Amino acid sequence: MPLSGAAALLAVVGTLQAEFLAYDAVARATTPVATPTPQPQAQPLVTLAKQKQDGAVLTVKRTWWSAKKDQIEASLTVKIPNGALSLATADDAKNRHDFLLEFRHSDGTAFAECDLDVKRVKKKQAVFAAKEIYRRGILQIKSGVCDPDTATEVAEQTIPDVRPGDVVILKDATGSELLSATFIKTK
Repeated sequence: MPLSGAAALLAVVGTLQAEFLAYDAVARATTPVATPTPQPQAQPLVTLAKQKQDGAVLTVKRTWWSAKKDQIEASLTVKIPNGALSLATADDAKNRHDFLLEFRHSDGTAFAECDLDVKRVKKKQAVFAAKEIYRRGILQIKSGVCDPDTATEVAEQTIPDVRPGDVVILKDATGSELLSATFIKTK
């Protein structure tokens, strides 16, 4: 019995659908899946100041990824004894709490400062440090305290916005300038 026009059309469509599904399954099995190309991670902006002098090394590094991820690390490593910094013994270093970093723009205007904490003292070496990190917009003070605006009385406790060409100066309680270094952009 011959099929009516509508029935014949349905039979052809059903056959085509079955063939298409079989073709699609074979195509999916033999076609490699495209994997997305990984995006390169953005390089952080690193601004560094470093100075070696008279048995002391001053290093200040600011690493900025974004407004929610920012970091400043400052360290002063001193060989003991050190006459320039008045550190004759390890006990002198343990009792030293007056080292201050002053940040100045290239025109000489002071804009921020950090107090250095005693981090580690050995018989022949002392390390003083300040380290602050912003993670997910929350400030974490690891050591030292930084004030990004010396024009106000209140210490805001955030990371100084240093730029290439700015200068960092190590001072003591008397205000004497002991070491200085200029920030440069790296990488």
